[in-house]
Amino acid sequence: MIAYDAWDLAQSAYGNTLAAYAIFLSITFGYLVAAYLVGREFTTTQFRLLTTFFLVVTATLIWSMSAYTYAGNAFSQLGNEMVEAARNERLPTAVWSTTHVRSWIPEFFALINSLTVFGSIFFMWNVRRPKRTGGN
Repeated sequence: MIAYDAWDLAQSAYGNTLAAYAIFLSITFGYLVAAYLVGREFTTTQFRLLTTFFLVVTATLIWSMSAYTYAGNAFSQLGNEMVEAARNERLPTAVWSTTHVRSWIPEFFALINSLTVFGSIFFMWNVRRPKRTGGN
């Protein structure tokens, strides 16, 4: 494997992250549209089934996005180390070396996406909850 191959794998992993994010957005907006248009008419069983499906799929996608980003970072770092090793005429270190740059980007986006999921469920809950009219 040469540095180009490692960087190519990194870009493939980042591309998978973007594809998973597009699916995440589609599922989330579908859930929000369903909540807005027909959420009040769902039975409890339908609500629980839809929400469980939504939680499982979005949790899987959030985990996948984080894993793809970590893999992309690792391959990118490996490519950088291979170039540095060629310059210094030494063997590259392991993928998770002590020179690996730590990034909080995957955790940050996982937090934002998780808040989006819980906000969507809160929206569905508010749609399903009967509105109280102001009466004395």
